[in-house]
Amino acid sequence: MKSLLYSCQYIDGNDIDEVVKVLKSDWITQGPKIGEFEAALCEYTSAKYSVALSSGTAALHLSLLTLGIGKGDKIITSPITFSASANCALYVGARPLFVDIDDKTYHLDIEKLKSFLKVPSNRKGVKAIVSVHFMGTVADIAEMKKICDRYGISIVEDAAHALGAAYKFKDKWIKVGRCEDSKATIFSFHPIKQITTGEGGALLTNDKKIYKSALRLRHHGIVRSSKKPWSYDIPQVGFNYRITDFQCALGISQLKKIDKMINIRRRIVGYYNESLRKVEGIRLPYEREGTNASYHLYVIRMQRGRRDKLYSYLKENNISTQVNYIPLHLLSYYRNLLGYRRGDFLVSERYSAECLSLPLYVGLSRRDQSKVIKRVREFFQ
Repeated sequence: MKSLLYSCQYIDGNDIDEVVKVLKSDWITQGPKIGEFEAALCEYTSAKYSVALSSGTAALHLSLLTLGIGKGDKIITSPITFSASANCALYVGARPLFVDIDDKTYHLDIEKLKSFLKVPSNRKGVKAIVSVHFMGTVADIAEMKKICDRYGISIVEDAAHALGAAYKFKDKWIKVGRCEDSKATIFSFHPIKQITTGEGGALLTNDKKIYKSALRLRHHGIVRSSKKPWSYDIPQVGFNYRITDFQCALGISQLKKIDKMINIRRRIVGYYNESLRKVEGIRLPYEREGTNASYHLYVIRMQRGRRDKLYSYLKENNISTQVNYIPLHLLSYYRNLLGYRRGDFLVSERYSAECLSLPLYVGLSRRDQSKVIKRVREFFQ
């Protein structure tokens, strides 16, 4: 019997048609679709500038580079995130530091951040916070900015999980990615995100300097002469972080239906919440008031020791699940590099031992979701 996936991309006939059109055209890379996709992202989020890139990781890397972060500097992020949120600091020669998560939201804990930064030796050299909109729920960036402004620290929003998420700002709903309180926001277009370009990502900003720098760095740092198109200079070493036109054609097509797809995700989440709310031993995701999550993941928590048994039980019944994530400070590289050890971030460690991501994707049928719910209920009963 075929196993039910924990996540999967959604590609329809229109998506395929748009990609095929580009494949039959004169431009399959470095062509017009890239600019069209960037413009569509700006229109959707209300950010001024967008740079489409080869991955969300590339976007994180360039966000720190364009902020001038380098050797001897530090950034702060959450232990509960994909490794790229911290690795980007290492790419530029900086040092990643961690602050524990809030036990309710799973975002970086604002109160713990305040306490950490109050200590001069802790905040010395800290130039940026990479704040993760975990699961597609919205972190409180406005509150974080109040703290960061005291110490001259920039904010980069890691919204790899959160394209399409929104929050209330001055009685208006605005999208994550507008960069209202941050220097930059990054998105990922990996297949299991809200939209996909196969692989891909984007850096959004309202800062023209960051935008221009990211454009150069995307294409090897090349600056071309306006008078002699064949002539160019490389004032700063860049990278091949380009994305193709056929990927961007897919992105444009997907973006046209993103709100519909997010509504489907939220409907699936609503059915999980309704069906599992009264099951003793399960803790459901939390969504802050005044926010509208786009739900990349649906994470439940349970008593320590039961998670692995539930994972195995669902696997036996052909249902795939996932653990998001192993705390970064417990991974070998970070333990060896930074000297972290078990017990340093207890909330993150407890969360990681208790969490399980249930299937969530646009193509998940009510029938298949009901099977998941049935098996979860069986396990806890």
